[in-house]
Amino acid sequence: MINSPTIIISVFLLIAGLELISPARAAVRRRWPLNIALGVLNLVLVRLASVVGPFAVATLAARYDFGLFNLIALPPALVTIIIILCMDLAIYWQHRASHRFGWFWALHKLHHADPDFDITTGLRFHPGEALLSMLYKGAVGALLGAPPEAMLLFELYIAVGSMIEHGNIALPPRIDAAIRWFWVTPAMHTIHHGATGDDHDHNYSFAIAIWDRLFGTYRASASGTKIGLPQPS
Repeated sequence: MINSPTIIISVFLLIAGLELISPARAAVRRRWPLNIALGVLNLVLVRLASVVGPFAVATLAARYDFGLFNLIALPPALVTIIIILCMDLAIYWQHRASHRFGWFWALHKLHHADPDFDITTGLRFHPGEALLSMLYKGAVGALLGAPPEAMLLFELYIAVGSMIEHGNIALPPRIDAAIRWFWVTPAMHTIHHGATGDDHDHNYSFAIAIWDRLFGTYRASASGTKIGLPQPS
């Protein structure tokens, strides 16, 4: 059994430590109380609503043989890999939708309103968006017939991935450029949080970086240095 809390806490401490050792920008810590409070609130709300969460929905789908992988026999390890790839792609499109639809952007812009960018930015989400995301992931997981264990692993994957991509960490440029061919680096995701031009309409990928290149939303460098909500041109 995977000890998710231990892994999440360990990764958080690792990223936070790297932010101290090799920060990409000077830390602005006055944002932390609000960001952390939102993270705790969302955790509580998601736990309370877990009866309709991805794991619960996957359990029901398995019980009634609903969904693709409840109808097709494949090795469990292969199914888990496919599920994570498909769910990551689903999150990419959810992210794009959050920038395209006004009502969705009204929720998602709280995340982009953070005037700086570090590991706590990954906690800063509107509770309404957190609940909608949970329902969306549950629906996609049910259609895929994702095993409950795979959905639990994906939730851990999301938690770890969010901490990594929002880390205020400076990587050597050549290493960053190589990694972002397959994994979203902090520098790549920082571009998406740029307040200049249309930077926020690029680099939507959550963890697997290929989706931006595949669907034409990749941007290699930021238009400016300001972080936060998009500014008028």
